[in-house]
Amino acid sequence: MSKEFSIESLDSLGKTKVIKVTGRLEAVTAQELRDYCQDLHKVGHQHLVLDLSGIAFIASSGVGTLLALTEEFSREGGGLYLTAVSPAAIAVIRLLNLERFLAIYATPEEAVSILH
Repeated sequence: MSKEFSIESLDSLGKTKVIKVTGRLEAVTAQELRDYCQDLHKVGHQHLVLDLSGIAFIASSGVGTLLALTEEFSREGGGLYLTAVSPAAIAVIRLLNLERFLAIYATPEEAVSILH
């Protein structure tokens, strides 16, 4: 992983996994995130809660990854839930009018409580 980017596993509850993503979400790091999330999906995690409070920058490739992961997890009855979205990330999401396609919650705890 890039030294400006990290993925940290925070919690697991049944088929729900909570992870924190920190740094710049751009081409290379977006692919790292996608691979990491797909690996979680392969081992049985149907719901993925992403804490995005540490995202300093999000490029179009990062947005594309979030949309692709949303579709992948939803296709099999699961979901991707964005939480604590940083000002930098929410600005891009709003600019592109993507709130209607992405599940966004104030905190990871709020998203988890809705799922369980």
